[in-house]
Amino acid sequence: MTSLLRLTLTNFRNYDRFVWSPTAQKVVICGPNGSGKTNLLESLSLLVPGRGLRKSRIEDIAKIGQQQKGWGIIGEFDHPVMDTMEIATGCPPYSLKRQFRLNNTILRSQQELSQYLSAIWLTPQMDRLFLEGAAGRRRFLDRLIISIETYHTKEIFAYEKSVSQRNKLLSSATFDTNWLNAIEESMARHAVAITATRINFIRQLNKLTVIDDAFPEAHLKLVCPIADRLHHDPAIVVEDYLRQQWKKDRLVDAENQSTQLGIHRTDVMFIERKTNMPAYLSSTGQQKALLIGIILKLTELIKKQNVTLPLLLLDEPLVHLDENHRHILLSTLLNLDGFIVLTGTDKTIFSPCLGKAEFLQINQGKIM
Repeated sequence: MTSLLRLTLTNFRNYDRFVWSPTAQKVVICGPNGSGKTNLLESLSLLVPGRGLRKSRIEDIAKIGQQQKGWGIIGEFDHPVMDTMEIATGCPPYSLKRQFRLNNTILRSQQELSQYLSAIWLTPQMDRLFLEGAAGRRRFLDRLIISIETYHTKEIFAYEKSVSQRNKLLSSATFDTNWLNAIEESMARHAVAITATRINFIRQLNKLTVIDDAFPEAHLKLVCPIADRLHHDPAIVVEDYLRQQWKKDRLVDAENQSTQLGIHRTDVMFIERKTNMPAYLSSTGQQKALLIGIILKLTELIKKQNVTLPLLLLDEPLVHLDENHRHILLSTLLNLDGFIVLTGTDKTIFSPCLGKAEFLQINQGKIM
């Protein structure tokens, strides 16, 4: 089990200097809107690969008016393999280049962190996950996968780098055909590997039942022509198809300044199992319950595979839930063997957590 021993923030959002050592594995952060609850969750989400739960630009992270001073986040963890582990990220003064450190060693790439720490989060903004673009649903699925299959991060980074190289090469007046062939070879290999992992993960998740059947079950399905081909063709055949198609599409993609075919266009459908209703047609409360049900199914899958539970960062998770579902969710979370942080404006709705979780009152970036 991975647990947070200490969190240190410097010039981050509305925190000047903040040092916190949790006293429990379950933490409830309370405070009025704008007090810094979500900022605290965001700091933890930035200790894993990616842009965090807000997907913020680097220039927007430092405290307003203090950008020239840089910013920093240090998390010290009790780790099942490394004993004590320290992960740090931030920008030095007068720089917009984000750095990553593991036990005081600078990492060449943030993707290396996925071997040691993962996190899953739910935020109020994700209540619109089913209604907005495919990119958010795709990122959500990949975060779930990374909590079990850490190598998935490297595959995604490698694929995205190859796509970027291809687009850049196609934008030039002339390009080296051999180089383009090599890039498309890399894209095909990573695209098939990523899609196969997504298919396998969804198959495993769809087999599970939500804990106590308390939350509606979401059946996930990839909307992806590459996935469709992998269902009936060997990987090597699909890779060859992709290489041929990308070669055929070069002129069109050059004109559009983007690669039209690929796993970066994949969407994910979420369907409520009992009613067979697409999630985007459900009510706000039902959509929130579906998301929570997916997180709970993930925890069951992690238990079955004997993998360490990721950090669970749940921002306002009880909003839109009735009293019965709030009670079931809190009881389930309290019984999980992992580090979990929940936020809310009203302390009283977290009463089942009294005596079982640490309660942290935040106001204006300070612990009260």
